Amino acid sequence: MARSYKQGKYEVQNWDKYIGTKTPRYLSSYEKSVFEFLDRSPAVKKWGSEVVVVPYYNTVKQRKARYLVDIYVEYENKHGIQKELLEIKPYNQTQPVKKGNKKESTYIEESLTYQQNTDKWKAASKYAEERGWKFKILTERSIFR
Repeated sequence: MARSYKQGKYEVQNWDKYIGTKTPRYLSSYEKSVFEFLDRSPAVKKWGSEVVVVPYYNTVKQRKARYLVDIYVEYENKHGIQKELLEIKPYNQTQPVKKGNKKESTYIEESLTYQQNTDKWKAASKYAEERGWKFKILTERSIFR
């Protein structure tokens, strides 16, 4: 999906809602689409890109590390103000790696990346839960439905 690799700076329209200190950068067209939605949605009260850092243990590198979650958002719904951490990934990167016809080196690299991501996501889920927030992984399947 070439669509997911578009990168650039997002021109924020509603700076009163954006909580970052500088213009956010999107690393995929999926991120850009979510930025646009958050920026324009009247239900969204605050949002920021890479403004929350979650400490985690990287089992691949066997050391402590820091995870910059893609998005922090506060929005209002019928239950009041909700706070969430959002990670945006292509769907295939959220699934365990299958060997298929891949070269061994590609399979190993993708497997290690998937392991690092699951370490991050477990830590982010716990971090959010401890604060009464939610953690969600968004893919093209949830963004564009």
